[in-house]
Amino acid sequence: MSKTEKFRVSSHLKDIIGRELVTNEYVAIFELVKNSFDAGATRVDIEFDPDNKRLVITDDGQGMSLADIRNKWLFVAYSEKALIQPDTYRDKIKPSGQFAGSKGIGRFACDTLGKRLDLYSRAKEKNSISRLEVDWTRFEDDSSEEFQSIDVAVSAAKSFPSAINAPTLSGSGTVLIIEEARHSWDSDRIQQLRKDLAKLIDPFGTTTHVTVSTWLLDGSDQAISGVDGPIRNEIAELLIEKTSRIDVKIGGGFINTTLFDRGKKIYVVREPSPYEELSDCQVEGHIYFLNRAAKKTFTTRMGVRPIEFGSVFLFLNRFRIFPIGEEFDDTLGLNRRKQQGQSRYLGTRDVIGRVDVLAPPKMFREVSSRDAGLIEDARSRALFDAIRKHMIYRLERYVVGVNWRDKPDQDRDTPEGLDTDSSRSRILAVVGALAKSKDIEILYYDEELTRVPEDPDSITDETLKSLSQLADSSGDAKLLKRIEAAKSRIEELRVSREEARQAAHRALEEQQRTNQRIALLEKQAAFLGSSLDVDVERVQLLMHQAKIHLGHVRSAISNAAYEIRSLLENAVTPAGLKDIQDVEDQLASIRQSARRISVAVAGATLSGDRLGAVLSFAPNIRVDLETDKVEGDLLRFLEEYFEVRLVGIPNIPAATFDASGLTLYRSFSPVDIAVLVDNLLDNAHKAKAHKIEFKVGQKWKNAIVIRVSDDGLGIDRRKIDSSKIFERGYSGSANGTGLGLYSIRQILQEMGGTIELAGDGSRADFDIVVPGEIHES
Repeated sequence: MSKTEKFRVSSHLKDIIGRELVTNEYVAIFELVKNSFDAGATRVDIEFDPDNKRLVITDDGQGMSLADIRNKWLFVAYSEKALIQPDTYRDKIKPSGQFAGSKGIGRFACDTLGKRLDLYSRAKEKNSISRLEVDWTRFEDDSSEEFQSIDVAVSAAKSFPSAINAPTLSGSGTVLIIEEARHSWDSDRIQQLRKDLAKLIDPFGTTTHVTVSTWLLDGSDQAISGVDGPIRNEIAELLIEKTSRIDVKIGGGFINTTLFDRGKKIYVVREPSPYEELSDCQVEGHIYFLNRAAKKTFTTRMGVRPIEFGSVFLFLNRFRIFPIGEEFDDTLGLNRRKQQGQSRYLGTRDVIGRVDVLAPPKMFREVSSRDAGLIEDARSRALFDAIRKHMIYRLERYVVGVNWRDKPDQDRDTPEGLDTDSSRSRILAVVGALAKSKDIEILYYDEELTRVPEDPDSITDETLKSLSQLADSSGDAKLLKRIEAAKSRIEELRVSREEARQAAHRALEEQQRTNQRIALLEKQAAFLGSSLDVDVERVQLLMHQAKIHLGHVRSAISNAAYEIRSLLENAVTPAGLKDIQDVEDQLASIRQSARRISVAVAGATLSGDRLGAVLSFAPNIRVDLETDKVEGDLLRFLEEYFEVRLVGIPNIPAATFDASGLTLYRSFSPVDIAVLVDNLLDNAHKAKAHKIEFKVGQKWKNAIVIRVSDDGLGIDRRKIDSSKIFERGYSGSANGTGLGLYSIRQILQEMGGTIELAGDGSRADFDIVVPGEIHES
């Protein structure tokens, strides 16, 4: 027959469930405050006496009797909260009836804070005060000693010990005196504790269930700002009046949602709750979106940026579950989601808020280390899913669809920006999308949203669709009537606008045709105008120019005739020639006369060409014939010359001119430019070219180059010396005069320009350089 044995517990258990589980002094104080909450306290005072290394924690909760201390407090891991049955939970879920902890180990936080504990407590409807004294160091002497064998002192006390700042308890409550504190407490550490307690208990100052105060004994009667007194966050007004926020309640099989924007109620909806796992609890959430203006105000008031303050805090039975909501915590997965779309999703830095869960014991289980959130199971997953989908995502649809689409709204902390037609249309789209769901019941919406603008331009099809969905969902007959009236106005406007559009289209087409005619006339009018307005004065000027050029021709021919007579006279063999020297002198004189004849003939040819140009301009010349010079864009003149003067002329190659978007302002003679172009065209024709191109480029800062290319026969090096083609009288053609290229060079030299054979000299391509003031059009 086997013998039975029992587990033995080492005294080292005190460290395992004490200082090793309650990891630091802040968490330890959180645990003790949490116990005060569970005791139904309305006030908790924490007094620090660094000189005496003492902490005193006082609460006015329900307290403990001597039997409670023996049977419950000294019963390790015992938790009355954990023993409450689910069917009695609804009786317990009343103010001051919720429990923040249920593991029965919070009492060992006293060990984390100090070496000795002196506990005083009086239960409700009891007169006696019970006292417990614990020396935690006795559990550390010998780990082989059994836990339950180490004595603690339990006795009765006549009165509660007095505290400097906390009022002396007259009824029920508990006083914890922790001696030989293991940590040094000063102003900075207490300020940090207050910040953490504020977030732990009431991060936004929106509840008033329990007042928690801290006090530092420094020998002075003056309160220390930020250290002494009640802990509170005074930002409730900011959050209510200057943010977009959503309030959600889940319970009784329904989800009730109310959305506000800077104090203005937008909508209230109700829908069935799909979360069976949450049927035995109540969930209430308040989530806030802070725009730039609200964030700036928050930072000024709180002394910390919102992102550093935290995000969405979770409270279980009115006490915070740590670390959910901390700066770097992403329990809800918001930041992972935001990485997929910065402008589409809200992250932890965009929202703050709190979610309160009132639940029976063990429904949600907190990780024992107190700093790792909830244990993951079906209920915690359902809770987080409800927070995401019905609180944050629903607020997100409003913020992204309304607030973020109006950039100036980021700097407004008042709701006036919501009164514009465009803003109402965006809000209406959000509400209309909710109304479209058959499961969502619209209980309220801001009637300003449904005000149909008088201007049909401000009513979009999407707005009408949202209005119709809202009217159908709410059964609003007046709204349906206004929608139909708006549709009629829009249809009338569309018909009239279509007629106006067609009339405008016809007018535009006629205007385009007119503009094309005007453009053509303007091209002709810049240098080369219509022949219909040539007056007598211009004809007289034309004849004057013709007489000038005819005089040049007559003078050149006279000079040539004189030289020819001299040449003939010298060509007769004189009787006086005696030797070869006399013959050479005679020949030199003949050559000199021949050169002068050549010069005279070249001059006559150029004057004749100029005369031909003048006469060709006769029907429509607009340049100043009196001076033969103009100031203007030379390239513009060339474009018009090619487009107007060269069109339809027979026996010349197809000619094109490309100014490459450049302009060249200078003084020039239109007659000379015409002679230059005509001679190049004539040469290309003689070379059997079918087309010739004039392409402009920029040579230097103040000079352009015109590359002239044709598809003619080019230069036959066996017959033509390309180095001589610009010389007077040199021609590569049996019928040529040798004066065309010579005349071109003369004209360009007068303009300060040059002409050279381009390429390797095998083709008749030329580079013409002309100086002037260059611009890009």
